[in-house]
Amino acid sequence: MRISIPSIPNTSSRPSIERTINEATEMVASFLERGGRNNLIMTGAGISVDSGIAPYRGKGGHYTVHKTYRPIFYPEFVDPTSRGDQFRRRYWARSFLGFKPVQRAHPNPGHYSIAALQRLGHVPSYITQNVDNLHHAATPSASLAAESILELHGTLQSVICVQADPSYVHGSPPRDKDMYDRLCPPSTSSGARPRPFNTPTGEAYPNGCGFRGSRSAYQEVMEERNPKWHAHAQHLRETRTEPKTNPDGDVALPEGTDYQSFNAVPCPNCGGKGVLKPNVIMFGESVPAPMRARSFEVVDSASSMLLVGTSLATYSAYRLVKQAVEQNKPCLILNVGPTRADEIVADKIELGSSEVLRAVAKKLAKGREEKDVVLRRLLEEGTVITREERMKGVVSS
Repeated sequence: MRISIPSIPNTSSRPSIERTINEATEMVASFLERGGRNNLIMTGAGISVDSGIAPYRGKGGHYTVHKTYRPIFYPEFVDPTSRGDQFRRRYWARSFLGFKPVQRAHPNPGHYSIAALQRLGHVPSYITQNVDNLHHAATPSASLAAESILELHGTLQSVICVQADPSYVHGSPPRDKDMYDRLCPPSTSSGARPRPFNTPTGEAYPNGCGFRGSRSAYQEVMEERNPKWHAHAQHLRETRTEPKTNPDGDVALPEGTDYQSFNAVPCPNCGGKGVLKPNVIMFGESVPAPMRARSFEVVDSASSMLLVGTSLATYSAYRLVKQAVEQNKPCLILNVGPTRADEIVADKIELGSSEVLRAVAKKLAKGREEKDVVLRRLLEEGTVITREERMKGVVSS
């Protein structure tokens, strides 16, 4: 089975038009006002750059800098043979070292500004290709985030069983009750539970046992069961020599690293050979049917589409823009560098998203923040990580 990594041209076929922040603000604000209360925003890795998370592609992107980098593919991860076991140990060892920087990232003004636009009624729901959970973190209500943010490529915040132990009987009690309880703490709000149409859930993997748990809690379990690896990770943090996290949430380690020494902890529900995967859509894997259908529905019902910080290299994202264009809906790109949609979307702004979106949200607020303390917070919060600080940052998945 041949699987290729999506790419985009290094340069756009059309000339770039230089715009000031003020010009961009007017352009985006007018675009959203014309769209009324049913605009659709789709974001990509570019919106998280100011949070210290480098993008896949474009200037400074991981695939641009590391041209030989090869991520893990889904068929490799679920391979039931000893070869698959090696792939999983290798992935989880590298993910173990790469997860902490992702965990430490915080929303920037771009994330908070989109949350503000949603509160103002301009954007009822939106799509993100990012797996960093920063849009959820910026949204003032966990239930609102769960209901309105479609995570097209999944999330690094959870792990999910994709291949149940052969001896497991569905409906039987968890085989490792203690670990199960640690990874599945009681939810504080039923409204915040994942929606199958917005993020991958157990139902998306019929070969799994249905388990879905916390990635942060799983990290703690791996620390306990891999003391030598944990000590090595602590040493890297203390000496500020942590390797940069790669696009699929892991880090590159030297040739010859002994991955057999890493304990890839099995699913606590089905145990044994139950395979846990980070809840992201890997290369070679399809977007779950409920999410794919939902993405088409959101585009169908939208009045216009604003594309923020995305090169649209993956077809799962590009086809949504293509759908909007074919439906004659206004589209606008806010992205630095070429995109796959440059040939079909006429209007484009080549500026970073944080400053532009913050200015747009403040303009459209029209003073409402004076009486809305939540809106005021959304218009003020978010820090920007400088390029120098990003040099030791993480990479978006």
